Amino acid sequence: MNRKIKYIVGILLFAIILFVGMNTVNAAVEVARNVYSNDGSMKFDFKGLTLDTTKEYEFALTNTTAETPEKWFDITEYTATNATVDITMGTKELRNAFNKSDNGYITIREKGTNTVAVEPYKVDLKLPYMQVTNFTVINNGKEFSMSNTLSVPLRNHGVSEAYYQYEKITDENVINKYKQLKANNGNYLELQNLIKTTVPTSNWTKWSYFNGHDANGMDGYGYPTETITAPDTGLYYMWAYFSGENLKPLYGVILVDNLVPDIALESISLDKTKTVELGKTITLTPTFNPSNATNKIVTWASSDESVATVSNAGVVTPKKIGSTVITVTTQDGNKKATCTVTVTNTSTSTSGNSNTTNSGSKSSSSSSNGTSSSSSTKSSSSSKSPSTPSKLPYTGIGITGAFAIIIVAGLAVITYRKYNNLKGIK
Repeated sequence: MNRKIKYIVGILLFAIILFVGMNTVNAAVEVARNVYSNDGSMKFDFKGLTLDTTKEYEFALTNTTAETPEKWFDITEYTATNATVDITMGTKELRNAFNKSDNGYITIREKGTNTVAVEPYKVDLKLPYMQVTNFTVINNGKEFSMSNTLSVPLRNHGVSEAYYQYEKITDENVINKYKQLKANNGNYLELQNLIKTTVPTSNWTKWSYFNGHDANGMDGYGYPTETITAPDTGLYYMWAYFSGENLKPLYGVILVDNLVPDIALESISLDKTKTVELGKTITLTPTFNPSNATNKIVTWASSDESVATVSNAGVVTPKKIGSTVITVTTQDGNKKATCTVTVTNTSTSTSGNSNTTNSGSKSSSSSSNGTSSSSSTKSSSSSKSPSTPSKLPYTGIGITGAFAIIIVAGLAVITYRKYNNLKGIK
């Protein structure tokens, strides 16, 4: 029993060592791909290999690791550490592997031997969207005819059907990069890494003309419509889809230019100063001149992020009390504007303000009998007679004092008259 266990353990250890060894062979390998032709031909540059330059090497391409290679092909470019594998679509066996799947496995060995230099290495066989046809960009309104067609090197009408549809591009990065390339007569294939990576799944329209019946399934040609007509102004994807029996779906894209002329940005401005309290945020909104400028993409920066930070949307978030300069920079023309933002402490209401507020509340609050205090005050005031003032007008003398003065004056007059009458009796 113990011998059986040891035997099984030995087999497992051998399998593990073999597995680790196989993967160690590829551990330091790096691969870069270059699609050098619109017929799908591509090269894979392997780096980090250990090769004997006195020997020759060959490769095979399969769709799985378990598949037995149909044919081996010479590697003509290699050094002690690098090797270039050329997958040419003009070669039937390589084209067949490409047409089965978007993934493949490349194995490298010493020529004519079983000495493997690179175990089956997974590679990307998916053709870049912009290299499925011979066009990368078409101006809206372009006309095609039987003698002026699109070419589709890896499909034809003998093996597949062709479909298309339009999709408006809303990604400003794609649009602006396209405009830059257009202005500088650049290579539109630079857009390949920016364009959309997912294709439509429905609403396809069959090409009005698709031809070619090569036995190898290559050299198709035709056009979606005789006149390219985008649904509206702007930049569009014109997706192409080629379906075929026993062939992987093939998708491509052509950009359709129906852009209106750009309106250049002349200047940009911000409020000169702003204040924000700790615990709150403010949003800075730039003013563009002219307001209908085509490109309004901007970037934001804070001169002191320990005081306040600013987001890509211009939202300023304070961090501590102090000041910082917020700068907005335009993509169009690199124009700048600044705003000095001051961060203050959180404000609080004063007791005086609170008393004022409370007094006002009391004057309008309801009493227990349902009447307001202010109404009650007015009632008590109106109970006094308006014809009985407490003081004589313009004198400041009370009513009682005035009567006393009048009585004293009257007594003095009476006394004076009696005195004069007594003098006359003598």
